[in-house]
Amino acid sequence: MRTIVRTSPKQAPVAKSRPACASVGVDPELFFAHALSTFKTARAKAICRACPLRAACLEGALERGEEYGVWGGTDEDERRLMKRGAALDRIASAA
Repeated sequence: MRTIVRTSPKQAPVAKSRPACASVGVDPELFFAHALSTFKTARAKAICRACPLRAACLEGALERGEEYGVWGGTDEDERRLMKRGAALDRIASAA
């Protein structure tokens, strides 16, 4: 079975935790569909909210530059805003 959350070698494994998106009955395509509908996005985010690996998933998605889909409970636009905010913070800190 394909899983969505990939942890980097530097991350400590979470004891026996499985991503909520890998649960029986959850269609992985729900998270990977291009141009997600509002309904599908809300469903995917609801699954993420209960996930013990949500933070690791989001961190990995930001590191990898995932452009599409729901990762760590965020959609494309939310991750883009996070990256833009971080870039603006770095610029402000350097000034």
